Amino acid sequence: MYLYILNGMKEGYRIALTPGVHSIGRSAESIIALPDDKYVSSSHAELHLDSSGLLTLHDLGSRNGTLLLGEIVREPRQVKPGDIFQIGRTFFKFSRRSAERFIIPDEGKQGSPEAILVIDIVGSSHIAQAMGDRVADKVKNVLFEKLNEKLQKNPADFVKNTGDGYMIIFSNVRAAIKVAMDLLMDMRAEESSKGIHIRMGIHFGETTRLPDGDRRGLAVDMAFRVESVKAEAMHQTAIGIKKNMLPRIDRIFITEVVQRIIASDSQIKTRCIGYFDLKGFTGRHKIFEIFF
Repeated sequence: MYLYILNGMKEGYRIALTPGVHSIGRSAESIIALPDDKYVSSSHAELHLDSSGLLTLHDLGSRNGTLLLGEIVREPRQVKPGDIFQIGRTFFKFSRRSAERFIIPDEGKQGSPEAILVIDIVGSSHIAQAMGDRVADKVKNVLFEKLNEKLQKNPADFVKNTGDGYMIIFSNVRAAIKVAMDLLMDMRAEESSKGIHIRMGIHFGETTRLPDGDRRGLAVDMAFRVESVKAEAMHQTAIGIKKNMLPRIDRIFITEVVQRIIASDSQIKTRCIGYFDLKGFTGRHKIFEIFF
């Protein structure tokens, strides 16, 4: 059993876990010491590993809390292989492997974990070329009006017009998914949206906030990559769907991190699409689809 530190000063550091209690904190007396993370309490949390390999995460009343898959740990929680948890601003991944195919790099010392929703209008440039800017602007206005309605009910922390769509930042994954699902259902149902198709991608990770509120970082890049994946980047395996079945329009794709966060929510249905190569990222990445 191993822990991998995914960001910060100790990025890529591997910690072998043996049965027993492993303390985490800024204190030098902690078994897993994080002296460079000012958001970590002196005695922040503990990991309990039993002889059967069951790992549980315990918060010790830390000042800034402990997050497992993006959710606050208020009582002992089981950590499964592949799960990501956060202590202060430091991210850990629990694994059974002694070597990981890839790790998630640090995305800025001033970063914070957020849900990133990317929306793209399919074929918007072709619409402009074939029918003119006036029609293209009308299509974008339809999307904006419907999106604005959804954001009234689930406010975002930041909204950016990307030209052919939007990048929207939320503090939690479920709000991003709610907006995406409501928007897609609305676009499918209403006559005013007929002929307008969209793609959406959602990721949860650490971002860097710029002075104007914009976001940067690998988590943002990941959300854009997931939104735009094509069959050519897919590895055909026994897991997932066939390449020729990959939805090209009117879809909501999510990363494995997001899938793990919502796995216990019976109201959100997902399916595994498969493994993909994503530009700018090493390794193969498992992508899921939200469907309804």
